[in-house]
Amino acid sequence: MKRLPCAVTGGSLGAFSGTLRVSFNRIYFNGSNCELSLIRLGTEGKPAMVLLHGMRDHGLSLYPLAEAFGADFDIFLPDLRGHGGSHNPGSYAMVQFVADLHALVTHFGLERLVLVGHSLGGHIAARYAGGFPEKISRLILLDGMGPPKPAEPLSPEAERQQYRETIEQISQLSSQLKPMADNEDAYQRLRRNNPNLSEEAARRIADFGVEPHTEGGVRWRWDPAVQMVWQTFSHDETEALVQHIDAPVLIVTGEFGKNYWTGMRHGLEIATQHYEAELERRRQLFPDARHEVIPGAGHMIHYDQPEALIQRLAEFLAA
Repeated sequence: MKRLPCAVTGGSLGAFSGTLRVSFNRIYFNGSNCELSLIRLGTEGKPAMVLLHGMRDHGLSLYPLAEAFGADFDIFLPDLRGHGGSHNPGSYAMVQFVADLHALVTHFGLERLVLVGHSLGGHIAARYAGGFPEKISRLILLDGMGPPKPAEPLSPEAERQQYRETIEQISQLSSQLKPMADNEDAYQRLRRNNPNLSEEAARRIADFGVEPHTEGGVRWRWDPAVQMVWQTFSHDETEALVQHIDAPVLIVTGEFGKNYWTGMRHGLEIATQHYEAELERRRQLFPDARHEVIPGAGHMIHYDQPEALIQRLAEFLAA
């Protein structure tokens, strides 16, 4: 079996003219009316594993998992539409993200794959697995079920306020990508916001996650309009679909994952008891699922505790 190349030194990516610390072979394919980019690692001829990143991230943020399982899997690290090396089509309905994944599976002829998704990637993975259960051998969701439902229905005033906040956020999308000085500035910001992230991982994410800004310096390589996906999203629809998944499912959350969701919106000032009850309710929607909590991790489990996460995944895949 041929070992696919993992990395070479030097090189550049996309429109960025600076020198990167590493470079990866990048493959382009057609998604749902959108050109998409991925990096393929691991071992050709082995079972397929597709790793889907979350919002504002890119495929190589999940590189530690690809590195850990590369000897046993043919691994695909796509950039979601509007992220990284993939096209920014300006259209970001949830069904389009799922259609992009289906295009990947079809283009490369994948069967019975292991599908892993973090956050937004988890929503996409769960919906695809529910719609195409025959394609999936294992499903792994890394804090990929979204915020818990409010313990109590929102009041009319809270709903109005939430709607106003949504409109304000949408009207300010274009101002969200402020310039940074250079890759080093991006790296330093990433480390400040994610203190548990290793230096190596932070530099890789920063190097492959920026592009030139029109005002000078660099900016993160993602389209703020991607956030519109949540305006086309229904938890109820996802929960109906996942009941059709017949593959074993691993749901992973971080010990401090609740903190990420708390205060995001009105009605999400959630108590620990309600949060845990919601996780259990969602787990029971799957015909065959188990839930693991990673100590010392928040929402960004693969940033905070990659080794512990890899260990849990290895145990699940070996079972």
